[in-house]
Amino acid sequence: MPVFPKSMPATDYKKVLVVLKRTKYELDLETYGSLAAYMEVTKDKQDVFRRTLESHERQLQSRNYLQTKVFPKADFVFREKFDAEENLNGYDLIVSHGGDNHFTYVAHQTGKTHLIGCNSDPITSVGALLGFSAEELEEAVNTDFKNTKLEKWSLISTQIRYPNGQVIQTVPAICELSVRNNSPDLTSRYWISYKGQKEEQKCSGLLIYTGAGSTGWVSSCFPKKFQPFSKHESYFHAYAREIRAKNSDKEFSLADFRALDEVEVVSEMNGGIAVDSLTERHYPFPPYAKATFRLSEETLSVVVPWKRG
Repeated sequence: MPVFPKSMPATDYKKVLVVLKRTKYELDLETYGSLAAYMEVTKDKQDVFRRTLESHERQLQSRNYLQTKVFPKADFVFREKFDAEENLNGYDLIVSHGGDNHFTYVAHQTGKTHLIGCNSDPITSVGALLGFSAEELEEAVNTDFKNTKLEKWSLISTQIRYPNGQVIQTVPAICELSVRNNSPDLTSRYWISYKGQKEEQKCSGLLIYTGAGSTGWVSSCFPKKFQPFSKHESYFHAYAREIRAKNSDKEFSLADFRALDEVEVVSEMNGGIAVDSLTERHYPFPPYAKATFRLSEETLSVVVPWKRG
């Protein structure tokens, strides 16, 4: 049975870690080596440069707001240093400051620690997974989080068994897993099995997604049987994108379905499995490799505003 979130009692987080994402401007400046070189590259793209710089300045303001007004006693680290953290058990709360992709990257490593998504630039970022802006987070802190709720988001656990006998466990998926050919121009081929049914499918890729991912990438796919569902539901969905068959009248029973049990996929391609659309979370999926997807026994503990459903 799904666990519905309840409003949180007054909470005082004692030890907070804020994980910051570098802005595109900061990353570009690092790539080109100097401001002069950066300006030279963008001299014919002034509108793009201007928007990048304006977003950078807004994100710096948001970053400073968190440091001075919201969490003056917290520890602040950039994403690359967070990768090297060996022990997060001492923290009561982790705050991801950035966008949706940064949030999922951070969430892969938080375990049972409470997590908050803070949008670093609400003007240009939708932030579907992010509950707060810096100013809204200040209000939550000042009221001891009385107007928030703790949601338990479902996760997907994935095991990949390779032809040489190697077995790996991927990081838990918060939103979706994309199973596809490594070349986007080539057909994705695999066998998929669920509860005794088995099909060979050829398509542009298979999406395995949670409630958190049901409003993301898969929402642009058509046709679909299912509407978006809650982040805490005790099931996940599978969807084969642009599925193909020699016989145009063929119906696929496993092309768009709700999974209450494990789903097995055997590769027939030089493919890959990407977790939450992150390049850092891409796993090889060569011919005869087998991936098993199931709902994780663990959940992600996310603090969100009570006013947002």
